[in-house]
Amino acid sequence: MTKDLRALKRSVLVILAIFGTYACYLAREALVPLVLGILLSLLLSPLVTFLERFRVPRAIGSLLMVLLIVAGIAGAISSLAAPAQTWMASAPAAFQSIEHRLRHVRDPIDQAREATRKLENLTQSPGATVVVKEQAPGVLADALAGTPRALSTIAVVLLLVYFFLSSGNTFLRRLVEVSPDLSEKRVVVGIARGIQQEMSRYLLTVSMINLGLAVATALAMALLGVPNAVLWGMLAGLLNFAPYAGPTLTLITLALVGLATFTSLGHALAVPGVFFAMAVVEGQFISPLVVGRRLAINPTIVFVWLMLWGALWGIVGILLAGPLLACFRILCEHLPSLRTISVLMADTRVDPSNGDPAA
Repeated sequence: MTKDLRALKRSVLVILAIFGTYACYLAREALVPLVLGILLSLLLSPLVTFLERFRVPRAIGSLLMVLLIVAGIAGAISSLAAPAQTWMASAPAAFQSIEHRLRHVRDPIDQAREATRKLENLTQSPGATVVVKEQAPGVLADALAGTPRALSTIAVVLLLVYFFLSSGNTFLRRLVEVSPDLSEKRVVVGIARGIQQEMSRYLLTVSMINLGLAVATALAMALLGVPNAVLWGMLAGLLNFAPYAGPTLTLITLALVGLATFTSLGHALAVPGVFFAMAVVEGQFISPLVVGRRLAINPTIVFVWLMLWGALWGIVGILLAGPLLACFRILCEHLPSLRTISVLMADTRVDPSNGDPAA
């Protein structure tokens, strides 16, 4: 009887997980700003708490954090708009240069494609008509069309960040009030504060690491003579929030930039090579040392998690997947009912008992 109840419980959990995933897909327009607001509020909560020590009211401190975000967005747009526009203008010529340099690789592919086209023409009926596809609008037109929507999303996120930061521990106090006895109240307070502090610490630490990688990448690109070095540094730091996929995409992008910029093959390959070395140092040494190996997660689970959120929310989901997975791992560690999931998520190369690499 007990086994049947356990099996039924697991089946119900699986069904709830499936329905929850589908609900995340259907409600992505509302959930993406909400999740961004929660993560940013967790990131900035220690700074608001720090200002409170100097008698700054929480509402004022929260407003200062929102203004800091606005200033950061405005500064990033003003500093990156010109380099991005320059790169977009020179992109066609750059891709033509890459295509010319890789022509000896592309020629066999073009020959096979031409042979396939001839076979299709032979098998096509004489009366068949050829459908001409309309040219898709350019990237710039798409960006302009999506600007009002992006601005409204940013405004919603900023409002959510302010409300989350200014409310402070109001929700925690409500949880304590509904708890039946004193011992349960203490457990709720301990778990909630532990989760909040650890998530905030993790998000702040990872953001600082990615900022350091962005600065290092920009400096390295400038020393190598790559145009728009700040743009590639910001791209590297932003994409680094997505484990594995982000650095890989940055590496491919920098390889194309190197091939399009420099005539010397060695100089061109040095551009992605330098970033690859920095990414290895950051991923294998700095992050495990600073963040801690206790949060090391099985790479297979990370890959599947990235695929899931990429399918649900697109590029934004891929960027949010890393912080969401780490926060979910922290949540599982603090809740006894979910601790088994935390053990299953752990990296098998790390001994969960002491946090050191397994012998």
